[in-house]
Amino acid sequence: MKKYILIFALLLLCKDNLFSQSTTPGYYITLQGDTVTARVKLQKSLSGQIMNNFFEKVEIIDTSKNSSQIFMPENIKGYGFSYNGVRYLFVAKPIKNGSKKFLTPVVVGTKSSLYQYSATVSGSGYALASASVYYTFEKFDGNYLFLKNILNKKFKTQLLAFYSEDSNVQQLINFRLQYWLEMQKDLVEIVKAYNR
Repeated sequence: MKKYILIFALLLLCKDNLFSQSTTPGYYITLQGDTVTARVKLQKSLSGQIMNNFFEKVEIIDTSKNSSQIFMPENIKGYGFSYNGVRYLFVAKPIKNGSKKFLTPVVVGTKSSLYQYSATVSGSGYALASASVYYTFEKFDGNYLFLKNILNKKFKTQLLAFYSEDSNVQQLINFRLQYWLEMQKDLVEIVKAYNR
């Protein structure tokens, strides 16, 4: 029994070392639109997987001043970085509840854009955890539509209403959005069609 207590105590002492921290080259965009080169702090698991929740906040390291600053979506327009050959980009956009998050651009167009973020929801039984994807559709005139990745009649009705002035896009929405597994691909095609 003492052996297990000792192992448990050691694990508690070492828990902060189970994650490593490093920085990677990146940038952020100020509210005035200036792009500032910086380093982005990453928290990684032992396997090297990034553990940060980049939709909520980002920690920027100023190497010249040897200091760090945490930015929320209200503080900057967006940020980006590269890690292991993959480029990550996040922009501050509104979500359904009126607040902002850092969203990932899916399609950025001249008339309409599509952004997304995901959240893992815990469950029970067979579905221990699932990821919900939340979409923010934006039009150049400042109108927004917020949808969740549940393909049902309400989803299609709201999308049809949002793009109501374009009959070609209306037909595409009715034709394309049939299968949940193809939803992301279909939404990209719909937004691209609206931008033509």
